[in-house]
Amino acid sequence: MAILDDIYNATFKGNYKDIDGLVKKAVGDGINVHDIVNKALSAAMLEVGDKFGSGELYMPDMLLSAKAMKEAMEVLKPLIKGDSVLVEKGTVVIGTVKGDLHDIGKNLVITMAEGQGFKVIDLGIDTDYPKFVDAIKEHAPQIVAFSGLLTTTLANIPDHIKAIKDAGLRNKVVLAVGGAPVTRDFADRYGIEIYADDAASAAKEFIKVVQK
Repeated sequence: MAILDDIYNATFKGNYKDIDGLVKKAVGDGINVHDIVNKALSAAMLEVGDKFGSGELYMPDMLLSAKAMKEAMEVLKPLIKGDSVLVEKGTVVIGTVKGDLHDIGKNLVITMAEGQGFKVIDLGIDTDYPKFVDAIKEHAPQIVAFSGLLTTTLANIPDHIKAIKDAGLRNKVVLAVGGAPVTRDFADRYGIEIYADDAASAAKEFIKVVQK
């Protein structure tokens, strides 16, 4: 449908000023909300992520697309009874690890995950160990994601994992980690199931978890 193509293109190009009207038109035309989310918004964000990963797009491009996605979701959320579209795939708890105040990467992962149909619980920056434990108990997520940009704060991740283990919750969640200094070897060393070096890859890995 032409309107879905228009929404896709607006999201891909980061045209956040016009996307509100396009989404409202699609809704007014009777297009299913699931189709708007999955065939236009989510698909566009995945392409943005892929092109960001390949170097064809840059961080400002991705941030503009993320803003367009958020504008679109503000229109759609009231139409999603019980957040059925957002939670149909599962729940992700995410936070920047204790001692780290960076959030751009985390916020991009949140946008990509929400765009793929996840409910995301954002614990913010400098997240202490008990906050992760409490969030797991409250929200029963399938995935818990650690974000870190500083090499020094990565040393706190084993303590985050220990807190989750000590609470008897480790076998209830899949762990994920990402950030500039993070490597696959680091993730493997601490038994972290998901490692992703960009937001789009993280969202794809999240989808694999709930499809198992």
